[in-house]
Amino acid sequence: MPAYLLLVTICWGLFALLYVLLLKQETFFRANRLYLLLTAVLGLTLPLAGHWFLAVLPTPESLRMDLPILNIGLRQAEQAADLWAVLPYLWWAYFAGAALAAARVLWGVVALCCMAAAGQRQRLPDGALLVRTSRAKLPFSFFRWIFIPVHFEDDSDFEKMLAHEQAHVRGLHSVDVLLAECLCAIFWLHPLAHWYRHSLRTVHEYLADEQASRCTDRRQYGLLLLRQAQPVHALAFANHFFQAPLKQRLLMLARKTSPAIRGWKYGMALPVLVLLVFYIQKNTPAREPIVSEETPVFAPGQIEKQPEYPGGIPALVDYLSKNIQYPAAARQQKMEGIVVVQFVVDETGAVSQAAALQAKQKMSSANPEMAAEAVRIIRQMPRWTPGRSKGRAVRCAMTLPIRFKLE
Repeated sequence: MPAYLLLVTICWGLFALLYVLLLKQETFFRANRLYLLLTAVLGLTLPLAGHWFLAVLPTPESLRMDLPILNIGLRQAEQAADLWAVLPYLWWAYFAGAALAAARVLWGVVALCCMAAAGQRQRLPDGALLVRTSRAKLPFSFFRWIFIPVHFEDDSDFEKMLAHEQAHVRGLHSVDVLLAECLCAIFWLHPLAHWYRHSLRTVHEYLADEQASRCTDRRQYGLLLLRQAQPVHALAFANHFFQAPLKQRLLMLARKTSPAIRGWKYGMALPVLVLLVFYIQKNTPAREPIVSEETPVFAPGQIEKQPEYPGGIPALVDYLSKNIQYPAAARQQKMEGIVVVQFVVDETGAVSQAAALQAKQKMSSANPEMAAEAVRIIRQMPRWTPGRSKGRAVRCAMTLPIRFKLE
């Protein structure tokens, strides 16, 4: 999961940088909206591309699972055990935050539904539903509902604001907003998820202003924005008449339409995309065949439950720290290093085919005595809880890096 989040951050970061440097100030609002939506999705899916690619390759191996590096031999083992004992609580805190953010979104949807049910409703010619309510300070919309204050008069200003909200309705901007809110609920700690939400809302306002200003003089429409500007309490995912900063909207209203030749800037996303694909493919661990006999093929997406050492990672660290012996020769020579051991957890949970990968893994830097000791202790492990796929136990190839470290 941390590796996935890192790759997502890299993808979103590069796409956001391209947008800010080249696209943000252009008046290609529809293209900018599409760019933001596509890159938000690509940022989530590209980090999985390497695994998808490997999943379609035929190979006679079991599923491979890489375990984290464990420090064994001295007090670092106890510190590692303490760290792994704390990690589950950190995940619980993260999921609790995501649940609260999701509850906020759900509460907002329910509040809007109640507001629509209690208000005075009127069907407009374009199919939108106009809802007059005392809970609205300024007009706003959500899908096909347009909420307006009950005291609003049907004057020229009202017609312009209504045209603005109707543009939101026709453009299905609430779909984008709801998707962005869900993204921020899942990645509630990630600043780039919130950047995508803010950028999408800003583009929505540019689009609505562009269409609403066609009904009147742009200068008059800008004066309307200034007259009506006031701080309001905004529901999180409704399209409000004042969503983006006023200064930005006025500047975009005054900006000349970008010439079509500047559309070449969107082509810059292609080399960025290619670069990301190559980077992710290069950094996706290759699956190495270690099972000699015929075994069913299980792609990573097919596994339902990963193999687990009895008691989890803390218990595994405790087992290794209590049973492994630092080779005397290595200790005398003050040698340190990492041994990467690969082994199989079969359908019964038994451990077999343990072998050190010194020749194949760059991480392996220990001497032969360390490798032999690491393999010995792995072979003596108790049975694991086997992995499961489609409701049945399956064989799974594992890699476990063990660091021998002196103080």
